[in-house]
Amino acid sequence: MSTTPALRLTPAEIRERIGRLPRIPFAFTPTPLEEAPRLSAVLGGPRILIKRDDLTGFAFGGNKVRAIEFRLGHVKANGYDAFVLVNIGQSNHARLHSAACARLGIKMVIVKPGPKGERIQGNLLLDHLCGAEIIEAGTTDPAELEALLDRTLDDLRQRGYKPYPSTREPFSPIAGTIAFTEASIELVDQLNALGATASRVFLAGGASAAGLGLGGKVLGASYTVHPVSTGASKASLLNMELNLSNRVASEVLDLPKLMTEDDFTVLDEYVGRAYGDATPAVVEAIRLAARTEGLFLDPVYTGKAMSGLIGEIRKGNISKDETVVFVHTGGTPAIFAYEDVLAAE
Repeated sequence: MSTTPALRLTPAEIRERIGRLPRIPFAFTPTPLEEAPRLSAVLGGPRILIKRDDLTGFAFGGNKVRAIEFRLGHVKANGYDAFVLVNIGQSNHARLHSAACARLGIKMVIVKPGPKGERIQGNLLLDHLCGAEIIEAGTTDPAELEALLDRTLDDLRQRGYKPYPSTREPFSPIAGTIAFTEASIELVDQLNALGATASRVFLAGGASAAGLGLGGKVLGASYTVHPVSTGASKASLLNMELNLSNRVASEVLDLPKLMTEDDFTVLDEYVGRAYGDATPAVVEAIRLAARTEGLFLDPVYTGKAMSGLIGEIRKGNISKDETVVFVHTGGTPAIFAYEDVLAAE
């Protein structure tokens, strides 16, 4: 990965600039970087290392625990006392924010798209346990959801709250990118401690991938980030990665918008029919990780990302002599809502 020396930052410089932002500690870090020798052997190489962000500790963990440190820090610093999300019942994002808001004494409201009367299991069960107010939309129509969000925000204001509409707040999307720009320091340090030179980092596409790409570039790391789409087209996801990483570069790190299309290798070949489609390749990836490494992946994010890594190895796009990092971004509770797919052999 190349960049000009003027665009490099030291770990201390990255931490100092990120440290200017409000932050509330939630995550147990550093998370482990561990070998996956049996998985690697079954696939005939490469050397696979697993970055265990499923072990960030808070509320069943996951990559989003790092993000909520900054997002909830922003919420508290700006005097909000209610947090409003529009998200599905099995959302890891909603589960972690429900738990974080419970800890901080902030009212949590979830506007839940889709049919009413969804079975209360997995992440949705945890939302209920945390006391989140759940408003069942009964629709997935974007315009109707926006109108319902407007009514929800108005109702909260009339009840005396200052609500934070997460999906509309400009800062909210970059919180995870900020967190994983910092986490790239952790990853590079762990690779150096192992004497390993990673060529690629695979994970579900989104804010975390944007941060690892940005952090890797400004640190001069050896890896390229491969965001695996869970639903978006290649062009759409690449645009997201560039937008998020360049916003953090300019708004947080005081750098130019230095990220280009060459800094990400986006894969959308593994999506299947749509977001949440547990394809045969995803189910195989989940079983293979469990049966070789005792590693549990979910069908929506980590299973799909692993199916991308496995697919690229089998296509011959990754050589057996490379070292590859797979970032386990969590999502464990969602597994329990897919028993009909995962239990059948």
